[in-house]
Amino acid sequence: MDVDPQGHVTHVEVEVAEGVGERLRERAIAAGYLTVFPPDPGRATQPLRWRRALAFAPE
Repeated sequence: MDVDPQGHVTHVEVEVAEGVGERLRERAIAAGYLTVFPPDPGRATQPLRWRRALAFAPE
């Protein structure tokens, strides 16, 4: 996810999705855009790129 100085997510990308992750890709992207970050004027010169890894295991 890329985050602007106001704390808004401006871009969401799923790099790899397999199995159930492939079926959840669109919902994961939508959830990414709902994520809220605190404002930070320091991001004006270098936007934040935030990465998160999720793994789903069968029960």
